[in-house]
Amino acid sequence: MSEAKPVRLRFAPSPTGYLHTGGARTALFNWLWARQCGGRFILRIEDTDEQRSTEESTRAILDGLQWLGLDWDEGPDPAPERFGESLGPHGPYFQSRRSDRHRRLLERLLAEGKAFYCPASAEEMMTADGSKRLLSPWRDLSSAEQRTRLDEADGRLPIRFRCPLGEEVAWDDAVRGPVRFQSDEIGDFIFVKSDGQPLYNFAAVCDDAEMQITHVLRGEDHISNTPKQILLYRALGLTPPIFGHAPLIVGMDRARLSKRHGATQVGAYRELGVLPEALVNFLLLIGWAPKDNKELFSRDEMIEYFNPADIGKSAGAFNIEKLHHFNGLYIRALTPAQFVERLRPYLPAGWIEHRGEEYAQAALALYQDKVVLLSEIEQHAWYFFREPAEADLSEQSVAKFLTGNEHAPRILSTLIAAYTSIADEQWDEQHLAPPVEALCEELGVGKGKVMQPVRVALTGDKISPGFFDLVGVLGKRTVLDRLGRWSSRLA
Repeated sequence: MSEAKPVRLRFAPSPTGYLHTGGARTALFNWLWARQCGGRFILRIEDTDEQRSTEESTRAILDGLQWLGLDWDEGPDPAPERFGESLGPHGPYFQSRRSDRHRRLLERLLAEGKAFYCPASAEEMMTADGSKRLLSPWRDLSSAEQRTRLDEADGRLPIRFRCPLGEEVAWDDAVRGPVRFQSDEIGDFIFVKSDGQPLYNFAAVCDDAEMQITHVLRGEDHISNTPKQILLYRALGLTPPIFGHAPLIVGMDRARLSKRHGATQVGAYRELGVLPEALVNFLLLIGWAPKDNKELFSRDEMIEYFNPADIGKSAGAFNIEKLHHFNGLYIRALTPAQFVERLRPYLPAGWIEHRGEEYAQAALALYQDKVVLLSEIEQHAWYFFREPAEADLSEQSVAKFLTGNEHAPRILSTLIAAYTSIADEQWDEQHLAPPVEALCEELGVGKGKVMQPVRVALTGDKISPGFFDLVGVLGKRTVLDRLGRWSSRLA
């Protein structure tokens, strides 16, 4: 009994732009399937579009996958100083560097009469009623006639695959189940351009075969490519991999995902302050669902639960509100120290140095249950790190709680006197609360009536963390300075 082949899956992006969320989900599905099967996850860069492929885009794809934690077993070395070098025995992992391999298999197909140079013009490939011909009128040219035509065209003719007629092209799709085409519906397709550049279907087959890819999981927009690739595998005497086609991602309006639905690039969500584990969890659930409807997964649970057969057949919607919800959940699951560490790339220069690491951590930790995106931290916590200026003040809050509040002068002056007498080492809620309670009793008002004027004087607005957290972390000197300035202003 022969031993089963090790499972090998690949993600093969084109570096003509940054890592798209749809591509990231495809990479995730392949990574999970490979990890679940104890197989190999291969990254191949399909950079044959010389005009649009860039090193910057390639670098962004590698960085995006690394940030998401989708490590590859074979592929380009991600280290900047070794950019372009291969990790694994089946390199190079840049398609543009594999042209000699593509050429060898092309020569075989030409020699065996399974492909032909085609001089057919666009007009010749149209029928009298204006529909496209599936079969080239030149498909039966002899080798000698092809050579003559090629010479006449200065060696620049496209190459078509001579499609066998009357054959069924079928596969058991890992997502969609049985799929069938008739070869007569496919026709003689071009697979090498007139400049000798192989098109996607041929280059992918050559590289997948040589890299021993056993499973190909990709978007459903590739379904029309699959029968062509299966025919190429047959013509080369090779066994095709198991194919699976996942539905595309759409917006909440069911239109194909685009910029009008929000950011479509993984890097944009990183800049916004989405945690990679939250984005991965969110992408997993677009079009895929476990049978027990579980939603939050550790990485190990994702590997355990994932089954391509559970991928739905209809498009999954990208719900930005759900992503924000997930991100908030993941943020709140961090330890306070982890939260502050994740915030560091989003902090304005000088915040940590303002009053030191300990102070910064105490202030930032107050927002762990409030921020949804890490990039929101500046708009929430700025008043811990700089004095409120006139432009920072909420006119409505100032008018309601300070300038238009008859009790405000009394509240501020009384608390300044009470808080001045509290020792630095006693600056905590136990000692800060009694003066507030005494004022409430004296004025016959609730705590909010006393706390809100103080809050606005300290922050410029009526919204902040808990009152005693705010006062406690700001510290005695800052609190007295800010209250003193407003007390003078209201006098």
